[in-house]
Amino acid sequence: MSDALRTRLNLILTAVVAFGVGLALTAPFDVPSESIASSANAPLRLDVRDSSLPAGENVAMSGFSEIAEQITPAVVTINVRRPVPAARGPFRTPFDEEETRPGSGSGFIITADGYVVTNNHVVEEAVAIEVLLSDGRLFDDVRLVGRDQTTDVALLKLEAEGLPHTPLGSSDATRVGDWVLAVGSPGFRSGATLNTTVTAGIVSAKGRSIQILDEQLAIEDFIQTDAVINPGNSGGPLINAMGEVIGVNAAIASGNGSYQGYGFAVPIDLVQEVIEDLVEYGTVRRALLGVSVRRVDDADARYYGLDRVGGAKVFGLTPGLPAAEADVQIGDVITAVAGRDVVSVADLQRHVRRFEPGDRVEVAIVRETGDRDTVNLSLASAPTPEPVTRPAATNGVTDDNPLGIQVDEITAERRRALNIPEDVAGVIVTGIAPSGPLYRRLPIPSLFRSPVITAVNRQPIESVDDYERAIRDLQPGDVVGLTMFNTHPQTSTEETTVPVTVPIPSR
Repeated sequence: MSDALRTRLNLILTAVVAFGVGLALTAPFDVPSESIASSANAPLRLDVRDSSLPAGENVAMSGFSEIAEQITPAVVTINVRRPVPAARGPFRTPFDEEETRPGSGSGFIITADGYVVTNNHVVEEAVAIEVLLSDGRLFDDVRLVGRDQTTDVALLKLEAEGLPHTPLGSSDATRVGDWVLAVGSPGFRSGATLNTTVTAGIVSAKGRSIQILDEQLAIEDFIQTDAVINPGNSGGPLINAMGEVIGVNAAIASGNGSYQGYGFAVPIDLVQEVIEDLVEYGTVRRALLGVSVRRVDDADARYYGLDRVGGAKVFGLTPGLPAAEADVQIGDVITAVAGRDVVSVADLQRHVRRFEPGDRVEVAIVRETGDRDTVNLSLASAPTPEPVTRPAATNGVTDDNPLGIQVDEITAERRRALNIPEDVAGVIVTGIAPSGPLYRRLPIPSLFRSPVITAVNRQPIESVDDYERAIRDLQPGDVVGLTMFNTHPQTSTEETTVPVTVPIPSR
């Protein structure tokens, strides 16, 4: 037998033996047919009986397509307008004092009757909020239930029933290394439309504090992920492999403002506590120890004789609050609250927030002398911020002016300047409120170009009186069709009409 043939036979024999050993080793373990991701089923925190989702079995083969198909209908685009300083100069319009700038972000529906979760920074200072669903429905009568700066969470309410919604999972049960999807619907109204984006990654870390919330009582307990979170995705859900929300996408850490592999989400367990308070009380009730703390480092651990590098070191006390009254001292290290270990500042925040103001808890501390001690105290209530309500919308919309525009008669001088044919009748638009429903849908009036409304809901318009009668009975939620004549000195004298459909917003 040749050496080549002998070598080939040896390789075949080795493969057969390895296959047989593999079968023998596999059989006793009774390996299930579904993937590991489908074997755990974290309980839902809300009533989501209409949102039963497949367990995402065989993710390795089919990807996350089934989960994405179930979740994306509940992910929404949130468009807002925020006030900016009024324009100054010789070219002003009747609406200059109401100038606003647009912004957008994402959110997701959590109940069939229209509660929507997003980030506080998406809707902060907004004077107008509208929500666009993935099926094209637009809600401009959006109620801001409340928002919490200390956790970057906000809750909106749509007046609707039977909406698609997402089930909530458990961020506490989430483990580093778990697969996740970051879902968003950035919109970008002023540019390219990007409705619903889905990216995949894993949970990179938990309990991250990145010092981005500029609030004295801020709670930073972020889930870190390498799933791409780009501008406009803030407020969208972070989804686990079971199709459940485990976080609200909130921020990235980047040296250039673009995604570099560090994304952060507010854990859903914290979000749920916040939104339940917002619904019940209109604000967030938070228990308070009355301490300022920092993380314990290796030098602290050796100095205090700790068993490990962990704990929260007290560097400030608020007089009259529970910690100071219970003889906690500056320099003490808090190692446990109510029997739960405190390894980080986020742990301390997480444990305290489980309690209500007035609850009594036991706090384990290590003194500077190395002595172990335990104090019992009643938690105080954190200061309640002023009720957060949306300012009156400055969108130029009133009962008498539901479209937020100013119109005037077509004078002979205007007809000549704008090249309007003699047989074109209507009213000329002289001002458009920057946050009104027609802003960005019509050309901005100028000396050389102003749109002419020739019909409202197919009814011909020949004068301002005709126009005012046509819009008199419009109500919030109505849809009006306008027929427009575009004017410009260089355009043809042939009439061109452009139908414009506009939903009437709330006053």
